[in-house]
Amino acid sequence: MKNTFLRVFLVVLLSNIIVVSIGLGMVHFIQKRNQVSADLLGDIGVQLVAGYEKFGITSLETETEKAEKKLAGTIYLYQENGRPLLKSLPRNFREENSPSMASRPAADFLHSQFIQVIGESNVQYLLIFKPDPKIDSLAPQAVVGFSLLGLLVSSGVLAYWLLGPLLKLQRAARSFGQGDMSARVENKLARRSDAVGKLAREFNEMAVRIENLLSSKERLMRDVSHELRTPLARIEVALTIAEDKYAIEAQKGYLHRIRTELHELDELIGQVLTLSRLEEASLVKEKMDLQEWLTEIVDDVSFESQLKGIRVTKIGCIPKIILGDPLQLRHAIENVLRNACFYSGSGGVIEVETEERSGSAFIYVRDNGPGVSDDKLEKIFHAFYRSSEARGANSGGFGVGLTISQRIIRAHKGSITACNREVGGLEVCFQLPLV
Repeated sequence: MKNTFLRVFLVVLLSNIIVVSIGLGMVHFIQKRNQVSADLLGDIGVQLVAGYEKFGITSLETETEKAEKKLAGTIYLYQENGRPLLKSLPRNFREENSPSMASRPAADFLHSQFIQVIGESNVQYLLIFKPDPKIDSLAPQAVVGFSLLGLLVSSGVLAYWLLGPLLKLQRAARSFGQGDMSARVENKLARRSDAVGKLAREFNEMAVRIENLLSSKERLMRDVSHELRTPLARIEVALTIAEDKYAIEAQKGYLHRIRTELHELDELIGQVLTLSRLEEASLVKEKMDLQEWLTEIVDDVSFESQLKGIRVTKIGCIPKIILGDPLQLRHAIENVLRNACFYSGSGGVIEVETEERSGSAFIYVRDNGPGVSDDKLEKIFHAFYRSSEARGANSGGFGVGLTISQRIIRAHKGSITACNREVGGLEVCFQLPLV
């Protein structure tokens, strides 16, 4: 942390030094360009006075014109009695504006130079040199412009140095959080010797540990599930033989109960295997007609629930097309619909609504059942979790259906959430990205 602070401090200090140096350098450059040395002006003044005293006013005007071109300014020459030998100074010397700079006051008096020249017989002359106002007017704009440029450049470098690594860390953390277990911070950032580099290395180490932990857990679930099915199959065979050859009437009820429990255990193992495959499943995505596909699912569930008097309706006609795996998404929707039918009970009403918003497809499944306690809304998506209400109702489920639905939706880069309805019942919302 100290190393990072020192680097940030040095970058900020360097930025300020650059900005100040550019500003001072431009001021010095422009002032040096516009300021004529006193020695040079003195030599020119002596030459002009000597020419005037020797050859008259015509020579003075000619030599003055040459000197003004050389010095990029205007020369005024006065005798000691105040009479101008060349053009006179403006009446208001301090506030005179040039025609091209009429929008701002000129600082002629401050920027002009005064030189005393002594001619023959100790006659005194006053030479006044006024720099070209066009060149002089560039000074403030140039200083401000180059200072702002230096500030922008240095600020950009500082922002990139500070935010660039953090944005890379943020992208890696987001990808990892969304289920991409291979997401890592690039080696170039992890090799840094400051606190940012240390954070990147610790993130990568954490990601490796979590990936190994999850892989081990899923591998264990998959292996155990496969191994359990072998003895279950042998028990099923033994049970069939016992029923056919050795069972008496008093034992048949117990044997039937054993068979029922075997089937439930086999179903649980199948769901566990489904969960383990979903972690690494390669989805077969294709463009789907959402409305036609969803209507078929609603019709199937409605047909299954008609004996209980449950009515399943579908509303909404957009969006039309989504990209996804039809089989896997069907499992996700059916799990939620069957849960809704079970908890709504006889005479229940299930509503399925679709809409399009912000570039996503939304599918809402609403029931009029008892709902779920607010503190348990997140837990219903956890594997093998069943609320106390579900246990009391002896639902026969294992608390895996909603977990499977959640993993399928996440594999499609979407999300699934649940909330209680104000009018009673539960609402489950599927969000899927559009094509």
